[in-house]
Amino acid sequence: MIAETTNHYDFIITGASGNIGRHLIPILAKNGRKVLAVSRNSASLRMLYAGLEGVDVADYEFLANQQICHTLVHLAVRNNNQSGSLNDFIRDNVDFSTWICAQFNRMGGQRFVNIASIQSLDDANTSYYAISKRIAQQCVKDIIGDKLDNVYIGYFHGKSYFGKRLSPLNSAGIVGKYIFDVFKIIKPSTSLGIIADHLLKLDFTPNKIYILTDDLLKSSAYRYAVRATDIIVSISILLLLIPFLIIIYALIRIDSPGPVVFAQARVGKHQALFTLYKFRTMKRDTIAAGTHEVSVSAVTRVGRFLRKTKLDELPQAINLLRGEMTLVGPRPCLPVQEELINARSVLGVYTMKPGITGYAQIRDIDMSRPQELANSDHIYMKLQSLSLNLKIILLTAFGRGRGDKVALPKDL
Repeated sequence: MIAETTNHYDFIITGASGNIGRHLIPILAKNGRKVLAVSRNSASLRMLYAGLEGVDVADYEFLANQQICHTLVHLAVRNNNQSGSLNDFIRDNVDFSTWICAQFNRMGGQRFVNIASIQSLDDANTSYYAISKRIAQQCVKDIIGDKLDNVYIGYFHGKSYFGKRLSPLNSAGIVGKYIFDVFKIIKPSTSLGIIADHLLKLDFTPNKIYILTDDLLKSSAYRYAVRATDIIVSISILLLLIPFLIIIYALIRIDSPGPVVFAQARVGKHQALFTLYKFRTMKRDTIAAGTHEVSVSAVTRVGRFLRKTKLDELPQAINLLRGEMTLVGPRPCLPVQEELINARSVLGVYTMKPGITGYAQIRDIDMSRPQELANSDHIYMKLQSLSLNLKIILLTAFGRGRGDKVALPKDL
């Protein structure tokens, strides 16, 4: 079916016969938007979208010469579940995307929504899909400029659709829903409604990264799982490691004068202040400032070892038990670190509890880079799940996330 050549389209959807397109297009149409579906197989479009316009991608260039498009949603992709070489993924995910961009510009499009999986956000992900999508993102940005709307999504699902991978649950009724609710706290997911709401909004910030995922902070199952883990870990530290804690206590007492446990006001959830506990690693009367603002000469001999091994964090088991902190979350800052507080506040980071370790820490981002740290905390807020939390804890245990670096002496 070839679309007429005299109409303006609110939305043109590439990859329209895929899982997301099949669920998204009817929603856009029901909201009164004029939609053109684009696929490699126009016959499948006729079966999927009765009464809606569709076109084979082979005819797309012809249409680009004559049609006007406001928003193009680019869903066409070679995914991880498809075989192929890196060159195959580059051809489908990079070369085809740049060609689509050229057609979009020729149509005078106003908004190019480039949708990708959250997998491609992780630089450590070396799958052919992630590599090709990262390359494509930069290419699309260079061509589209300020009309680019970057969108990253998790595991896609609808109101009664639990995704292709979990398709047997689609007919399992309320049982399937309960099973999927458990799945969602393990793996970041994205509902059809979240995507549709984003597309139907008239305004967007060009070249901003939009991570559209279900808010796990609203999931009671996730909150209970995290809280139970925090309690188990905190009690284990306070009871099972008593001999070890006594040894550290003695070493600090012998090494330098001053209190063994360091108590300091920090900014917590909803910007409420709480008292954070750590083993003291710096000399008595060291200024209350961000660690990156304190000279390395202020760190004691035992303190260097404790900071390197993160053993100085063990007293935070008290904060875990009291519910002021969690194992994984944004590192709590001082009340005087206003730039970081403001940046986190703008991004909504303070809806989370602060953590003993976090996403930013395993990526070597500390408080000396407040805006970058706030951005990383925001990404974690969108991607948080039990599997990501476990990954961060394990990476921290094996040497990543060593905390803020102290400053070198000024005379060096």
